[in-house]
Amino acid sequence: MPLIQQMGGYALILTLTFGSGEVLAQSSRGELDTQPGSVCKPPTWNRPEPRTEAERKERERWAAYREKLQSYLALLPKEPDRRLAMPVQGARVRQVANTFGAARSGWRTHEGQDIFAPRGTPVYSATSGFVWRIGQGQLGGLYVFVVGPGGRRYYYAHLERYATGLMEGQKVTTRTLLGYVGNTGNARTTPPHLHFGVYSGSRRTCDYKVIDPLPLLADRDWRTISVNPARNP
Repeated sequence: MPLIQQMGGYALILTLTFGSGEVLAQSSRGELDTQPGSVCKPPTWNRPEPRTEAERKERERWAAYREKLQSYLALLPKEPDRRLAMPVQGARVRQVANTFGAARSGWRTHEGQDIFAPRGTPVYSATSGFVWRIGQGQLGGLYVFVVGPGGRRYYYAHLERYATGLMEGQKVTTRTLLGYVGNTGNARTTPPHLHFGVYSGSRRTCDYKVIDPLPLLADRDWRTISVNPARNP
């Protein structure tokens, strides 16, 4: 739902794409924001009051997610992981073609890495942490967000389905099954793959960053994990 805020006499329309964590900014003149990653929403930003019951519930939902995030951060190490375990079973880092920052439709750029694998390939958490959000978005399809050390959020998108019993608030390790490779969302015309994104900071505190996961990824010994896991360890 677009939010309209008067700024300097012009209306700025912010469309929040919650599935991917992106913010799309466009002025009333139809001009695209040339630096969308720099959009900042500090707590003092004067947002209009919800106009419908659906808007009110959506605002409450996101307030609850922010509160949960703070509770997870209090339990996690302050420093982010320097290495991330390969999340897609059987995949190797050398097989990942670097597409971070590649152009996408409109002004968007690719905020992550695509790891291709056969449909239904298990996807594991790349870090320890907590399942922050489970949902479905127009771009990311079925997705899972995990918050890890240092408050970084790890985005696993285009899943075919979630792991049985996976729940928001669940504590995870690098052996926790999150879901299975698919092509849901805007990937429905592409071969199955995992879109893996890493985010830090917040637009509310003006330190939001999109991080390239490829330099952080490390191969893992898949022999230590069941080939066809039936449930989370």
